[in-house]
Amino acid sequence: MIKFHLYYDKDKETAFINEMSQKGYAMTGFFAGFYHFDRCQPGEYIYQIDITEGLFRVSNDYREFMRDMDVEIVCLWGPWVILRKKAVEGPFELYTDVESNIEHYARIKRMLKVGAVLEIICLFMEIYGAVNGTSIGWAFAFILGAILVAILKELMRVNAILTELKGRIGSDREEIQSGRTRRISGYLGVGLFLNGVVLMLPEINADGQAAFWLGFLKGLLQVMAVLFMMVGIIFTWWRRG
Repeated sequence: MIKFHLYYDKDKETAFINEMSQKGYAMTGFFAGFYHFDRCQPGEYIYQIDITEGLFRVSNDYREFMRDMDVEIVCLWGPWVILRKKAVEGPFELYTDVESNIEHYARIKRMLKVGAVLEIICLFMEIYGAVNGTSIGWAFAFILGAILVAILKELMRVNAILTELKGRIGSDREEIQSGRTRRISGYLGVGLFLNGVVLMLPEINADGQAAFWLGFLKGLLQVMAVLFMMVGIIFTWWRRG
């Protein structure tokens, strides 16, 4: 059986795979949103998803550790590692203490931030192409915008989880109790800097190739400035205590 799903929420993806296992379908492969399932005894396997620092690979130490825990590595996809264990061998949890959960979700947050930056870069390129007459650019810009919104939504969820976990060990106690501490996102600073660069560029008073490239540069920087400031404002709001 093959099913198609796109998940940015690792916890929802884990729940989906385990639900299929309960129905008698064991996940055996994954590629670009397509999940492959084979028949199994209902509830035969418990699945977990780990996020690692590498892409499409894990260290030998990681493999040996999982093997010692009687855990099978089902597949690798980017930083995702899909794992399973026989249910008869007992509960299967990857991170059982607060500190390890904080480290785990911090990795997810870093990955999502990188994804958001890449989506922003691709998005302003498509917008610029659409503005300059490439009609298909609007279609790609819409798709990239939808992906960016999904990533930002997941970032908000992960950030809330991290805040709650840190609150358990008191690392952010003062911020949580007072609700007054707020850190400014670096994206906002980048956006303001780019906007300042645009304002400092000379006015276009000539024709020809030089005017074209100056106009191109100003338009590109302006789109980047707006996008970075928008993301910076959102991130700053999420970080409030």
